[in-house]
Amino acid sequence: MIFTRLKKHDSHPLAGRRLYIPRMSTGAAGAMAAAFRSLGVDARISPQSDEETLSLAARFMTGEECLPQRVTLGNFLKVIYSKDFNPTRTAFLLPTASGPCRFGQYASLLRKILRELNYEDIPVFSPTSSDGYEGFAADAKRLLRTSWRAVVVSDIMRKMLFMFRPYEKEVGQTDRIHDKLMKDLCDVLADGSHSGRAQLNLLSDILEKARDQFQQIPLKEPPGSRPLIGAVGEIYLRFNSYSNQDIIRRIESMGGEVWIADISEWIWYTNFEEIRRSRDQGKMFSLATAGVKLRHWIQHLDERALQAPFHEIFKHRQEASTETLLKYSRPYLPANMALGEMTLNTGKAIAFFHGGCDGVVDISPFTCMNGIVTEVIYPHVSRDHKNIPIRIFYFDGVPFDLDGDLEIFLEQVKAYKKRRQGKRR
Repeated sequence: MIFTRLKKHDSHPLAGRRLYIPRMSTGAAGAMAAAFRSLGVDARISPQSDEETLSLAARFMTGEECLPQRVTLGNFLKVIYSKDFNPTRTAFLLPTASGPCRFGQYASLLRKILRELNYEDIPVFSPTSSDGYEGFAADAKRLLRTSWRAVVVSDIMRKMLFMFRPYEKEVGQTDRIHDKLMKDLCDVLADGSHSGRAQLNLLSDILEKARDQFQQIPLKEPPGSRPLIGAVGEIYLRFNSYSNQDIIRRIESMGGEVWIADISEWIWYTNFEEIRRSRDQGKMFSLATAGVKLRHWIQHLDERALQAPFHEIFKHRQEASTETLLKYSRPYLPANMALGEMTLNTGKAIAFFHGGCDGVVDISPFTCMNGIVTEVIYPHVSRDHKNIPIRIFYFDGVPFDLDGDLEIFLEQVKAYKKRRQGKRR
């Protein structure tokens, strides 16, 4: 395997280098870094975002770029401008995608900046959504499976965090439990000596422990008593608390509870799109398509095994399948023409309605095409679904009075909850 136990004298570009991974969701990024470490790659999360992040990015950008692009590249620039930076020991991971999003240009811009700084020899690894992100390595089976498990366990832990944190008696206790157990999960993911089966069993054991510890947290309110708000939007922005002004915690501080769309949702969608393209090209019975379907089946097996300890807890938090999301969005945005997050977010908003949410927030970058399109669609979605409140929040790196806007939205959510017929949970 091309990544296995890389050493400084190896000829592979990652040999002797530290691979920096974008800090989208800290938990998920940490788990992904652990997956790379299991193959001998010195992988770390990029630095925390702050004002310096945007200041550094502004030196190389025109101002037309979206906030996630500026934050991602600005944090990589913090690595480059750090005191201990060594270009011969550095590499960057920056996946890409096709479709109506500037995300597909992030890696190209980073390479351009590196050339301007005379660091063109620094590797930039850019697996793509068009092949289900299979391009991580020449033989990527182990990395892909470990990375998938990293995504699943981080999604599970985030869901538990958001379900229990709003109700905790002792502020910070839920975060501490989450962070400690995520470290334990990352230790397992980073250990390349485990077989696939042993790794799965060890992860499941820690997740059972996590379930028990979360359930033992003393609560000040009955779980489920708060208004439940679904969160969709641009995938980086909705998870990066710096970029979205910590909107999740602000909603919690105002008496709400958040159910956020998982990272795995995007992986399922890229799998679906890969199979759809094969069908459109008349390649449904090719070996490549069979491989995609096999990968999809294995991912389902792993997800089912890792989620097993949470069957009772998540029975009212079931995630809709890609097929269901596209079916929900089809009256508003045809999936074969409106690709990517605009279709997923429209379908997910409707899935949140059916899942018992009392409102939906869309967390998007200012000038984002996906956000602009869905902003037009959401009033129609709301009208067709008992006028559920749906509000899009745009972020561009300049702080604004988010609390004031959220207070108005939460009043609408509480009014909707009162008039909605039937019990949510």
